[in-house]
Amino acid sequence: MRQKHDRVSVILFDAKLSGNMLEIGTQAHPRPHQDALYILLHRQQVLVEADQQFLIPFHHFQPNANMGAVYCGQWHGQDVFVCRFDTVPKGFTEIGLRELLFLQDQEHYILLSRAHQLSTWDRDHQFCGRCGTSLQEKHHKEHTKICPKCHLRHYPRISPCIIVSIRYDNRILLARGPQAPKDRYSNIAGFVEAGETLEQAVAREVKEEVGIEINNIRYISSQPWSFPHQLMAGFFADYQSGELTPAPGEIEEADWWHIDDLPMIPNAATISGQLILQHVDWIKTEQN
Repeated sequence: MRQKHDRVSVILFDAKLSGNMLEIGTQAHPRPHQDALYILLHRQQVLVEADQQFLIPFHHFQPNANMGAVYCGQWHGQDVFVCRFDTVPKGFTEIGLRELLFLQDQEHYILLSRAHQLSTWDRDHQFCGRCGTSLQEKHHKEHTKICPKCHLRHYPRISPCIIVSIRYDNRILLARGPQAPKDRYSNIAGFVEAGETLEQAVAREVKEEVGIEINNIRYISSQPWSFPHQLMAGFFADYQSGELTPAPGEIEEADWWHIDDLPMIPNAATISGQLILQHVDWIKTEQN
C-alpha cells in the first residue's frame, strides 16, 4: 500500500528576510574574537550543546591554534566563525550535518550550510592546485586564497545541480535511486555539465535517467546543499512524450503518482520536498 506523506507547509525562502539574518558583506574579515559566535565541526559532524544548539559563544570552548577559523559573516550583527577540531571538546556532542540541517528553519539552514561549505574549502585548499605551493594566508576581504608563487586564486568550490518536479496531468513523477530508502521517492536531479545552461541540464538529466522528453521548463527556487558544495537549482516541467525507462544503476524505480496519493517524500526542509509540495499546490490551485 502506498504510504501517504504528512501534509506540511512549504518553506519558502524570503531572500530579503534571510539577508537581514546573515549578512555576508564585503567588509574586511575580522580575526576570531571573544564576542563572536562559533560553529564547531569535527570530521563530518557538527558539535552541539544542549537542545542541538550549534551557535557557540567563545567562552564555552577552549580554542586552539589548529582549529582553522573561517569568517562566515554577521548573524543579527554578531560575527560568526566556523572552526574544525581534531577531537571533540569537553561538553559537546556530535550530530550529522544532514540530520541537523533538517531540524532548522530556513535562515539557520542557510547559515549552517554556508559555514560547512567554507570550512570544507579551507580544509581542501591547503596547497595550490596548479603549482603545489602551500597556501597559508586567506584574503582579508574575500573568501579566496592566492598562491604566493603563481598567484592563482582559490575560491570556495560551488557545484551547480538541477532538480526538477515533472507534471503529467494530475500526477507528478517521483523516482528512487539505489541509495535511497525503499519507501522514499524524490525528484530527478543531477549535476550541470560544462557549457550547459540550467534548462539544458534539466532536459538532459530527465532523458538520461527516465527516458522521457519534457517541456515548459521553468525555474522555481534554489538551495545550497552542503554535501559537500552543491547549489541546487529547482525547476518545474511538463511531460511531453516517451515511456518511463529507469536508467540501470541510476534509478531503481520511477512512476507517476497522483497528487492526492503521494508516497513518502523528502523532508520539507530540503528543496526536493519543497518542490514536490509546491507543485502539488500549484496543480490544485489551477484546478479550482
